[in-house]
Amino acid sequence: MRILHLVKKYPNVLGGDAVVVYNLEKHLRKLGHEVFILSSNCSEIRSDVLKFGLKEKPQNLDRITFRRVLSLFFLIFWGFRHLNKLRPDVVHSHSADLGFFISIPARFYGVPVVNTCHGVSFPYPQYSYFKRLAEKFFLKYGGFSRIISVDKSSLAHFRDAGIDNVVYIPNGVDVEEFQGERKRGERFRFLFVGRLEKQKGLRYLVEAVSRLRGHDFEVLIVGEGSQEKNLRKLVEELGVKKRIRFTGEKQGKELVELYLSSDAFILPSTWEGLPLTVLEAWAAGLPVIATSVGGIKSICVDHENSLVVEPRDSVGLAKAMEELIEDNTLRDKLATNARKKVVGFSWEEISKRILEVYREMKYPETAIASRAV
Repeated sequence: MRILHLVKKYPNVLGGDAVVVYNLEKHLRKLGHEVFILSSNCSEIRSDVLKFGLKEKPQNLDRITFRRVLSLFFLIFWGFRHLNKLRPDVVHSHSADLGFFISIPARFYGVPVVNTCHGVSFPYPQYSYFKRLAEKFFLKYGGFSRIISVDKSSLAHFRDAGIDNVVYIPNGVDVEEFQGERKRGERFRFLFVGRLEKQKGLRYLVEAVSRLRGHDFEVLIVGEGSQEKNLRKLVEELGVKKRIRFTGEKQGKELVELYLSSDAFILPSTWEGLPLTVLEAWAAGLPVIATSVGGIKSICVDHENSLVVEPRDSVGLAKAMEELIEDNTLRDKLATNARKKVVGFSWEEISKRILEVYREMKYPETAIASRAV
């Protein structure tokens, strides 16, 4: 099978969607399939992948800018020019807007399009009306043969919106990659890994740290983003500079070593799909503190495999952090149960489930152009 993945980001520009596609590419090729990657025209993205649109900076790839909007229209022309030459059996997009625009030439050539939602905003009023309206429009009228959601709790929202071609397939993790010798430091270490954006709720983590007294611990914040300057300022204002350390972005073995040298993982997000970092932390044997949002609710069970707190609750975060610092037995219980659960999220299994979706699809009978053999 010839598979074209379409994604905004790809290594060396990181994001959850980039990591997902990188792993799918690797495992689908192991299974004997031809895989092509089409991504944004960004210099930091690997040069060996196909690219579309105008030149863009990494920090703008998740934003609505004039250049990005133009690039979406250029994606249509890219499709008409290249899909018939590339001849994929399926196009798999990883963003509703990308999927909508590539679906126009894909339908012309009779190529089915699958779209993965790595998180949805249309059901939630805290997001802008325009963002929610546009996302819902793209998903409803994109002509997708199938929509995959990594968030099980979102399925009811899709049904309410009249979108009924949705299946749940979670993200995966390379469990073996995060195995290794644990290295405990002198101080109890909490680890956060992700983009430094408002979505990740890091201001509530900083506030929680300021509430914790009488414990020797540190928090490593791994990642980059538009909120770094504001977060550093908040750290200064709340007097917790000695407890919070910003490391910048880390990848590969360096990132794995940070997981293995930490005592617990914390993710204070205000919304999520199914965050890869929780699966990575579980694979590394870390107890996890996470918020009750999105796909987290479908995999994290409070005091069984994680500690689950409400979003935007710095008091709740502080209590959960203190509980993990003080209770060795609880930490061991959470880590043990998490290791058992994460086995079901291996990329080998997830790749096979996605292949089943590809094979189920039939080419549209109304295709204008036939697919030459």
